[in-house]
Amino acid sequence: MNPLGWLILAILAAYGCAGVAAQVRHRRRGRSSGVLSWCFVPIVLVCPLLVPSANVGLRAASAFVSGDIAFRMVDLFRQWEILTQRGAMREYFRFLVPFPVLSVVYPDHKLRLRQRQRPWPAILRILGGAAGFLLALLAVRSLSDVAMLRSNFALNHVAVLPIFLLGVESLSYAMCGLERLAGFDTTPIIRSAYLSRTPAEFWRRYNFRIHDWLYRNVYQATGGRRHPVRSILYVFLVSGLFHEVMFTVATSRLTGYQLVFFTLQGPAALASGHLARLARRGGTVGNCAARGATILFMALTSVFFFDGVRRVFPFVYAAPSPLP
Repeated sequence: MNPLGWLILAILAAYGCAGVAAQVRHRRRGRSSGVLSWCFVPIVLVCPLLVPSANVGLRAASAFVSGDIAFRMVDLFRQWEILTQRGAMREYFRFLVPFPVLSVVYPDHKLRLRQRQRPWPAILRILGGAAGFLLALLAVRSLSDVAMLRSNFALNHVAVLPIFLLGVESLSYAMCGLERLAGFDTTPIIRSAYLSRTPAEFWRRYNFRIHDWLYRNVYQATGGRRHPVRSILYVFLVSGLFHEVMFTVATSRLTGYQLVFFTLQGPAALASGHLARLARRGGTVGNCAARGATILFMALTSVFFFDGVRRVFPFVYAAPSPLP
């Protein structure tokens, strides 16, 4: 079968499993049906394994779709009882539609613009975001032409970070423009993450939609404000496990680096209050110190995260990684 055919098969299998899970939850009564429906979530996550391991990029694309489906399943199963029995299945399948992108908290995915707006601001967002993403793609590919970067991983990594932020921020704005053009009341998935003064602020700005899912499905479910330290650590543990599974499925290689990266973010988020106070009370020097500490921490720890990125997109780095 053509590689694209395997990708389509993997995506259809993931949606099929999600559909069966809903049927089990809807038609059968009792705790056993609820437990059985939850068992389909990990099955959805491994559907990308249907794509041959040689096609790493297609596996990663399938893993992204499966991850989106799994997030939606968990969020809706958690609050299944609040849906009317007549409308539960209809709402479930509408929620599985992967647009807006990563809008995985029910019922926020249905938020619409209250008034019809002119299309040009959204169109400009799409064009500007697409241009920024293309510029980032060309820039990262040009790194291999610099001899110093080919021989020095540290410099290569420092050069990759701003290009990566430019790429994902631009893609985020382009997608937001497309969503608003379709009438959805959304904000960009990533909102100026480069302005973060603390690690905690970085994670609030970076992938806001998944942050919202983690807040509702992990932070609040594990104690929330009553046990903030425990809940924050659980949030990063769940995020680390999810990323570890997704990169393992995509690359057919278990490294543990994603879990290490996100485990390190938990204590940093807990310590962010001290940096925030330094930024507020220390004037310009304190503000620069807080931002500098945040940038340094994210730059050092992100080596673990980008190990998975380079395995999916080998062209991102020109120098070999020091990680085994």
